[in-house]
Amino acid sequence: VVRTTGRIFKITHGEPKRVEPFDLAKLGTSDLVKMYTHTNAWFARQAQLELTRRFGGVERDDEFEGQMKVTAGLLMAASGEQNLAARLRAIWTWHIIRAFLAPHDQSLVKHLLHDPNEHVRTWAIRLLSDRWPLDTCMSQRPPNALKFLGAPEEIVSEFSKLAKSDSSALVRLALASVLQRLPAPQRPALASALVAHAEDANDHNLPLMIWYGLIPVADYDPAAVADIGTKCELPLTRRFIARRLVEDIEKNPAPVNALLTAAQTKGAAFQADILGGLAEGMNGWRKATKPAAWDALAASLAKSDDEALRGRVRELSVLFGDGRALDEVKRIALDGKADMNARKAALQTLIESNPPDLRSVCEKLLGTRFLNAVAVRGLSRFDDPAIGEQLAKSYRNFHGTDRGTVMETLVARPTFAKSLLAEVATGKIPRADVTPFHARQIRAFNDPALTKLLTDAWGELREPAADKKALIAKLKARLTPDVLAKADHSAGRLTFSTVCAVCHRLYGQGGEIGPDLTGSGRDNLDYLLENIADPSAVVNADFRMTMVEMKDGRLLAGVIPAQTAKTVTIRALTGSTTVERLEIKKMEQSAASMMPEGLLEALSEMQVRDLIGYLMQKTQVPLPDGAK
Repeated sequence: VVRTTGRIFKITHGEPKRVEPFDLAKLGTSDLVKMYTHTNAWFARQAQLELTRRFGGVERDDEFEGQMKVTAGLLMAASGEQNLAARLRAIWTWHIIRAFLAPHDQSLVKHLLHDPNEHVRTWAIRLLSDRWPLDTCMSQRPPNALKFLGAPEEIVSEFSKLAKSDSSALVRLALASVLQRLPAPQRPALASALVAHAEDANDHNLPLMIWYGLIPVADYDPAAVADIGTKCELPLTRRFIARRLVEDIEKNPAPVNALLTAAQTKGAAFQADILGGLAEGMNGWRKATKPAAWDALAASLAKSDDEALRGRVRELSVLFGDGRALDEVKRIALDGKADMNARKAALQTLIESNPPDLRSVCEKLLGTRFLNAVAVRGLSRFDDPAIGEQLAKSYRNFHGTDRGTVMETLVARPTFAKSLLAEVATGKIPRADVTPFHARQIRAFNDPALTKLLTDAWGELREPAADKKALIAKLKARLTPDVLAKADHSAGRLTFSTVCAVCHRLYGQGGEIGPDLTGSGRDNLDYLLENIADPSAVVNADFRMTMVEMKDGRLLAGVIPAQTAKTVTIRALTGSTTVERLEIKKMEQSAASMMPEGLLEALSEMQVRDLIGYLMQKTQVPLPDGAK
């Protein structure tokens, strides 16, 4: 088309050749196979469909010869030097007509497993194992049920050899995927070969895929998993192995001992991964049985130049009941010249081990900036009104980023909450620092006198509006397109950071208590208003608030992101706390969302406009000048 004149031209090259009508269904098998290399992909696809139609379901003896003929033709196409697409198409057709299941074709399959092209090898693995059943629950069956389920031993052995020698990460990923299709007794050999490739240490998928395949084996044969861990070159996988095996240390310490014994002759990276996995697996434990191999490893690591590694040893030694390690941890926590991060870690270890003199140590550190917030967590264990009064009166002495931890502690006990509300009533603690979430937790004590103090000092915690539709309609009428067009997105981001980012992530920043808002339907005003004005209308089970009443009198509130047979993790506004089940008196999950109601009503009209405008746009904006 010539835009200046409006003329239309047709460009041709010679006289087009008319294609004569044809019927692929009338072509012979050899002719169809030849079409796999046709320059026009349409012919190749139609030939594939026709061959599949002819031989895909053949079971009669009189058709067997034809099936073998097409199989031989496809083999030639798959093994030739044609383009990769043609070869793969031949292999896929071969699979569809069940040639892979014929015993006489095993040698051909093995030939494809060692093909020079990594994509051919990968597809050979996938198609060979395609009909093997997923077997993720084998460990829950009795041992005599762990029998052959469709994974031929010679093929599994071939896979293990390939896992050792193949240089392609794509092939190794296909083999790692096969793990979950094997019975538990057949998995260790293949997994051992896969974890030996140090070049896969930073791969995004392989360490996790191998671990997923090992999870049932840890129940069925933990000794085999420990052996894999001693040879593992993948940091993430070996850390997960240590974390899983230590969960059963009370009844079966041998696998953990095997890992610790191997760690004595390994490098610092291996040692850090194993110790890190042990610490993660025992997070929240107060005491654990000391492995027989621990003392030897701890003695060798005491001379390490890595302070983080020595700190991990001290932490675990305390957990294993080493009194000397506990004294060393106290010394570091109280040493004003020691590294601040080391002092924090030491104090946290003391809090988790709960020694008799924990209170005095924490009280000594209340005046030390950056350590005082950790000390507050330790003091929360003691139900003494004097502690609550001390924390409430010194609230303003804490750094702004640490005040949330203090507030969380003050609302954890009725006696502490009483001191908090007394300071709020006199104006020494800003009323705005007590959020509706904190007020809801105070009301959960069901103490009439305390509820009255809350009402007098902070205000009435309103019940949900009877007509949410009316509230949403009111907000929608106010937030017209013209109004939202004037929104200051930078100011809206600042409001989001103050009000919402404690719980929600947006563009990779924020908390993890509530759902990530980055990919939600934020450009829909109705969606935003319904979820903000009535947050408890539809609540995913993962984000429902749980009240955890401890035997020492504390009331912890938050969501439960993880729990094991021994521990429960509670994620609150200021972080996560892991406690032993033996310390819990009662747990109650509420139908209400962690997100309190009335958030928009606490903001000015301009703040609401800017916040909603910021949430509705799909690109990140900078904060206002001077804001952090």
